[in-house]
Amino acid sequence: MDKWIVLSVSMSMIGGISWFFFGKKGEGKKTTEKSSGIERIELNISGMHCAGCAAGIEATLGATEGIITASVNLATSKGVFEFDPSKIAKEQIIKKIGELGYQASESMEDFEKKS
Repeated sequence: MDKWIVLSVSMSMIGGISWFFFGKKGEGKKTTEKSSGIERIELNISGMHCAGCAAGIEATLGATEGIITASVNLATSKGVFEFDPSKIAKEQIIKKIGELGYQASESMEDFEKKS
């Protein structure tokens, strides 16, 4: 009898842990329908010195109206952003990064790696 109790408690704990880590996918994320109007921009970003810089840009732009995804890589000094051009323009994304104290550019000519 004790073995059955231990087995059922163990199974319910495993189920609960699995649900906690894998069952809430997509919760807390922006739910936007991807339509053909979604654009993607890759920017060169200078002035980042640590992972916190990259995370700060991701978090700030990720919370910005019109931006669907924001991914910034410190090692390559690049950021990739998917956005709805009817809500935000490329220039506004670049300006927003500038307001955070970094320099962003689409072309390598305007890019100066300062990190």
